[in-house]
Amino acid sequence: MGDDAKAQFLDWIMDQKNHISPPKWANQFLEWYCADELVDEIQGDLLEAFHYRQEEVGEARAKWWFVWDVLRFFRPSSFRKRSFNSNQFAMLKNYLIVSLRNFKSQKAYSFINLSGLIVGITACLLITLHVMEEVTYDNFHPRADQTYRVVMDMFGNGELKVKSAPVYPAVGPNLLEEWPEIEMYTRILPFAGGVYSKRLDDGRLIRYNEEKAVLADANFFEMFGFDLIDGDVKSVLNDPNEIVLSRSAAQRYFGSENPIGESLFWRGTRELKVSGVFEDFPENTHLDFEMISSLKSYDGFEEWINNWGWYDFYTFVKVSDNVSQSELDNKLAGYLDVKKKEFHEKYNIREQLWTQKIGDIHLYSSNLGWDMGDNGGAEQIYFLSIIALLILLIAWVNYVNLATARAIKRAKEVGIRKVVGAQKSNLVVQFLVESFLYNTLAVIVSLLLVSLLIPIVNQGLEITLELGLLIEPMVIGGLLLLIVLGTLCSGLYPAMVLTSFVPVKVLKGQVYDRKKKFGFRQVLVVFQFTASITLILGTFLVVKQLNFMRSQDLGLNIEQTLVLRSPSSGASREDLSERLQVFRAGLESLSVVKGFTLSNIVPGIENFAISGFTSKPFKDDLRDCYQVTIDDEFLNLFEVPLIGGRSFNKDLLTDTASAIVNKVALKHLGFNSAEEAIGEQINYNTERPLTIIGVVENYHQSDLKKDLDPVVFTYNRRRSASYFSIKLSSTDYVSTMKAVEAKWDEVYPDNPFDYFFLDELFDRQYKSDEQFNAVFIGFAGLAIFVACLGLFGLVSFTAEQSKKEIGIRKVLGASSSTLVMLLAKDYAKLIIAAVIISFPLGYFLMQEWLKGFAYQTQIGVGIFLFGAVVIASVSFITVSFKSYSAANGNPVNALRDE
Repeated sequence: MGDDAKAQFLDWIMDQKNHISPPKWANQFLEWYCADELVDEIQGDLLEAFHYRQEEVGEARAKWWFVWDVLRFFRPSSFRKRSFNSNQFAMLKNYLIVSLRNFKSQKAYSFINLSGLIVGITACLLITLHVMEEVTYDNFHPRADQTYRVVMDMFGNGELKVKSAPVYPAVGPNLLEEWPEIEMYTRILPFAGGVYSKRLDDGRLIRYNEEKAVLADANFFEMFGFDLIDGDVKSVLNDPNEIVLSRSAAQRYFGSENPIGESLFWRGTRELKVSGVFEDFPENTHLDFEMISSLKSYDGFEEWINNWGWYDFYTFVKVSDNVSQSELDNKLAGYLDVKKKEFHEKYNIREQLWTQKIGDIHLYSSNLGWDMGDNGGAEQIYFLSIIALLILLIAWVNYVNLATARAIKRAKEVGIRKVVGAQKSNLVVQFLVESFLYNTLAVIVSLLLVSLLIPIVNQGLEITLELGLLIEPMVIGGLLLLIVLGTLCSGLYPAMVLTSFVPVKVLKGQVYDRKKKFGFRQVLVVFQFTASITLILGTFLVVKQLNFMRSQDLGLNIEQTLVLRSPSSGASREDLSERLQVFRAGLESLSVVKGFTLSNIVPGIENFAISGFTSKPFKDDLRDCYQVTIDDEFLNLFEVPLIGGRSFNKDLLTDTASAIVNKVALKHLGFNSAEEAIGEQINYNTERPLTIIGVVENYHQSDLKKDLDPVVFTYNRRRSASYFSIKLSSTDYVSTMKAVEAKWDEVYPDNPFDYFFLDELFDRQYKSDEQFNAVFIGFAGLAIFVACLGLFGLVSFTAEQSKKEIGIRKVLGASSSTLVMLLAKDYAKLIIAAVIISFPLGYFLMQEWLKGFAYQTQIGVGIFLFGAVVIASVSFITVSFKSYSAANGNPVNALRDE
């Protein structure tokens, strides 16, 4: 088709616009990107095709086809060659020069602006790194999205009693056999701790108490994808008595030697062959193990496929890609109704299985009992994320306030630019470029600060932020987005304010409407201080709740109590029992030792021993109670008061069939008083009934986040237990520890001397709350600091706006204090408004946070009064500083300034 014919055809096609035309935006987009030498031909073909299609398939489909064709031609071969003229480069250069000139001429404001942005971005980055580490736990496993942990809810009389992380050993193999969507399962049994030892050629014994030792199925490494340094992933746990060590554990026992094929002895008697070495697990996994033995080593392993009564096994399954979690949970909900039907009906209970994605375990397991590691904490991550966002918004608001406060100084600049022909768009771009430079420089400085602060933060908060996260693509992309958002959020409003000035009024000195008492800048200040006050209130509550929990009576005395992990390496139980008597006699010869007791658990350590008990009021209903095995000295040493009956007596052989219950268990088992319970039997319809001989006051086994548990105490006559507790009379712990250790080494040379002080152990339960407290205090302080910078900016704005008024008042005799009050009164109103908003908001958030604690402090009026005093004091100092400076200026300079 010739050029003339082509042109005529295009004219005819375009004449149809009054009737049917393709989408205008798509046609304009084509003209924008397409090269001049191609646009006529491509556009003509597309319009011709559009006209044809609208007759064949209708208008709507023809338009969709036109858009699709336009997008298909969006390729490098069709692009227009673009060039920037020298004027554009000159304008950009001018914007940069003006921005840098303003940096230099307004050093104080530039420093304050940058400081606010740097503080906000640095705080946001630190919190973001911590949040990223928390939310990425266990996402590195192969097919992590299809890997689930099976957990269990346990109901009694229709009420939820227990949420259990471990389940029955039969769950995994039965699911694999019966459900085609289950591709693989693996189980982990945590009871492989104790003493591991190795005898050196020179006769020395290397021995450690290993807490991070478990038993696992043969496909453990295949399931989770952990790297093996040495050994075959598919066979390292195939045979009984095989063990795989972490790199760190291998170095502890074997140094630089190759450990493969070497032997370790577990508890002095069982020989385990090292079949593999794995790389130390990364920090971001809840599976924190150093020694993994084959589950086949456990006696009775073959019978577990039918064991539906022992729920101590953490069970993981991997499912087919087309199976959703909701589908899996729906099928699991009634699974145990079939498998344990008779048991459920007999005791009026029900158990329901459900799943957790492996990536959700770390943050979303706070309500699960007997879990591995210190899981839970999603609420803290939510709070920290909100704090990070608030501090960043406060920093941007601070920039807006300071930028608009400087508007008067730049008003004449803007007016002159408009007079000489500058368009509003040119001025907006100029001020956005300035905002872009501020935000970019703030991000760069913040990155340097974060790299310096990470080691300090890690040490102070005992966390593991990694510097390498800063170069992750997600972080880099987030920083670029942060610069763009920061430029727009903090730069757009000041740009609009500055470019809205009318040149004639500006050059006459008429910039603002003085009658306007409450504007956008004041709203921003109220927002800043509402956020700051809310953070302050939260900080006070966190501190108060932590102090409340620590100051509460635990119901027993844990002071000056040394706890030893009991020896587990010996020829036999009888051997350990005999040696215990010798060790006890040795301790009694020390004047610093006031008492000695043994038990299967001590306060501050989670109790895994829970059993169902029947009683006379509940003959056919299993009542779950925690079981604590003690000797006859336990209650006396820990000063747990009896409220009825008696304690155990070592001279009464019948006490092996006796029990002591706490007050919670008393009610839980259906008894109304200690007198009613004494002499009654629990589990009376079993082979080993227990007679209640005493009732004791409740005491807290763990921190006060959790409610009191029902506890049944049973008697340990065999003198073997997990912990030895020693009450000391001396505070000279150095010499005392040496004396106790010497007695230990005489009796237990094959066991490590592993100890802790009970009060310190109990306090460690509050570690996460202390960290949260420190973070809250630190970032609340930063929020107040940045908010005060914003307030400083607004005061500066008012002082600039009112400097002639101040000069006139001062000439007429007004004192500096009067002028300070004149300038400060408007900001008092803003702070009061922030207080009015933040108090109910803070109260609601505090109530929500306290719901996570069984024992709660009272919020009280004092928190709000103290918060108001703090924010009022800080605000008054900030306002007074700038107001006093303005009030003491030379009035002559203010009156002659045009």
